[in-house]
Order: sequence, then structure tokens, then C-alpha cells
Amino acid sequence: MSDSPTQHGDPESSSATPRSGPAQSSGPAESSVPAEISGPAESPGPESPGPDSSANAESSGHPESGEKVRPRRKRRFKRIGLTTAAALVVVVCLVAGGVYIFANHILSSVHRIHVSALQPAKPGSSMTVLLTSYAVGASTASLTAASKVARPSSGLIALIHLNANRRAGAVISVPPTLLVSIPGHGRKDIGKALAIGGPSLLVKTVEQLTDVPINHYSILTLAGALRVIDALKGVNVDVPYTTTSAGFTFHKGINHINSHQAIAYARQPNISELGRELLQQNLIRAILSKIAGRGMLRGATVDYGVVKALAGALSVDSNLTNSGLASLAVSLSGLGGNDGTFVNTPIIDGSPTHGGDNPVHINQALSAKLWLAIRHDSVAAFALRYPATVTSRAPDLPRPPS
Repeated sequence: MSDSPTQHGDPESSSATPRSGPAQSSGPAESSVPAEISGPAESPGPESPGPDSSANAESSGHPESGEKVRPRRKRRFKRIGLTTAAALVVVVCLVAGGVYIFANHILSSVHRIHVSALQPAKPGSSMTVLLTSYAVGASTASLTAASKVARPSSGLIALIHLNANRRAGAVISVPPTLLVSIPGHGRKDIGKALAIGGPSLLVKTVEQLTDVPINHYSILTLAGALRVIDALKGVNVDVPYTTTSAGFTFHKGINHINSHQAIAYARQPNISELGRELLQQNLIRAILSKIAGRGMLRGATVDYGVVKALAGALSVDSNLTNSGLASLAVSLSGLGGNDGTFVNTPIIDGSPTHGGDNPVHINQALSAKLWLAIRHDSVAAFALRYPATVTSRAPDLPRPPS
């Protein structure tokens, strides 16, 4: 049973199809019937049936015609059935077309960013998306002009990897305070690459670190993520111990949280930058899990409220078309279930609760195996062999001193 934090936030039309009766039905089959047959016929006397009496009886539908009434009824029912089927096809096409136009309109609203360093994914190969995030208040529409706005450092860096079969993948978290070599700028925190040279420099830095080609780039604002949580009507997070943050009490175990509680959850006191990054990743995992569990981006169960919220929360590279974005979203939605593996970049120091924003250092030997696993679509196998790298659903944040 799930618990909710002590304080809580904000927690079909039917269409009638016109009936088509026999008196209203018309079509090529009926119009092709000659007028002299379809019109009223003179009834010859019983002693003189006449040569046309059978045809007259069949078209008039008199009881005297016996079994000959059935062919006309069959033709009439067939015309009605064909007309109804045609109407249904038209309705389905109109609905499908309307849904496509609406979905395409939403996808067109996703902000695009020019990123020059990306490598196009080859057909039938795996795909890797570099995901970053900004704090509340950062506008995705203002992130492209390097000379006009001061770009903040990235608060979240993750490689979202889709295997070649597009049915499984992994999310690999990279600490923003990880000390690396930034091309042309010496050794600095990797998160600062974004502030120094924008998305292209961050992409080059990550590729240099991992030797993994980056095919697409995306920015998620925390403000946008909160709107997605609202559209989902809250998400479930696993808390390792009862804790209080910003006036909200989170009980040990599963907590159902809304957007206001999510801010408090992600900004728990007495944690380091590394700890905050673990909490952010856990929120993203909770979002993906709910989307995957309810099929909110697939087929008849698609939730356009969630799609619209996601569109407003993200910016993507300008190489990503609407159809490519739709396909990517469906594939990513599966990562929240059993097909997704969440791991952390191995480091040799750093603590979720101590060290503040101090740089952390990579575990070169183990990280080399992780990068190789990404390139070979085998992150799941890597996680089984090195379970300490797996991101827990309840981040292992030591209990703060009471």
C-alpha cells in the first residue's frame, strides 16, 4: 500500500449515427433498375397471368410472389450494409486524420535547438540521446542564443540509449560535477561545458569521455517536468526512510507525490549535488514508469494531456522531425518498465550527503566497461554483473543526523 506525504497538493461524448432506412437508401444498384420494373405494375387477372407477372411480383414485393421477394430484400440489405460500411470508413478516416493533425500540431510546438555536433543514427542501429536539465525558471525558448543569454550549467546529464531493436535500452546518469577534460578548456566539471560552449560542446565532451556517438539532444526543464507530473496526476517514488523537506513529510516506502511535493522531494536538505542528481533521476524514472505502465503514448490509450505537457517540457535538436520525435517518444516510454535499465557512471569518490558541489572523479576501469556495454547494447548485462552501479528506485541517501 502506498503512502502519501502528510501534505497533499491538487490531487465522452457520444455521437449518433443517422439511421438509413430502406425508404432513404439509394445507390447505383437501385438506380440501375429500369423504371418499368421498379414502378407500380398493373395486376392481371388470375385467369390471365401475362408474361411479365413474375417480374412485377418480384419488384412489387407482393405476398403472391412467394420466394421471389427475397432477392430484392437481399439486394436492399446489401445496399444498406455497403452504405453503412462506407459511412463508418469515412468516420474512421476523419477521426484518424483529426488525431494525426492534432498530434502533429503538438509535436510541432516542441522547441528545436541547433546542435552541430550530432551524428545521425544509421538505419537498424542503436540510438543515444543526451538529456540535460535546467532549474525552475529556465526557458527552453531562450536556450539557443549563446550571445544573448547566460547559459546555466546542466543540473542533470543522462545518456538515454535505445538498443537497435528499439524494444529495450538504458538510462545512464553522469554526475554534473564529474571532473573531465572539456575540449579546448582543460579539466572542469562536465556540467560547465554547457555554460561554456552550449549543447555542441557538451555533446563533444560526452563523446570524448564515452566514445559513444550522440545522435540526438534534449533539454528538460524542471518546471516542465513538474507540469508533466501534474498531467500524470502524480507519480510514485520510493523513499528509503521517513524524512521532511519544505514542510512535507515523506514516509518510508512508496509515496504518491504531486508537483509541489516533487520540488520538496528533489530539494531535500543535507544532500550534495550528487544526491540531488540521484533524486532527479528517480523522478524521471517515476515519470517514465507511469507512462509505460498505462501506455499513455501508445495507440488507443494515448493521453494527449500528457503528450502536450511533455511537448512543453522539452526542447530537442532541430534534426529530429515530428515523426522521428513521435517514434522516439513511444520507444522511450518503454524504458520505465522492465525493458529499461538505470545505471550511474562509476565514480571513486563523492557522497550523496557530503561534499556539496565539489568535483567527483570517475572510476576509469569500470566506466570503460560501461561505455563498451552501451556501444554493444548490453547495459542490462553490465548492470547484472555490477549491481552497485544500478540506480535504486529508492536512492541510497544516508539518514541525516537527528
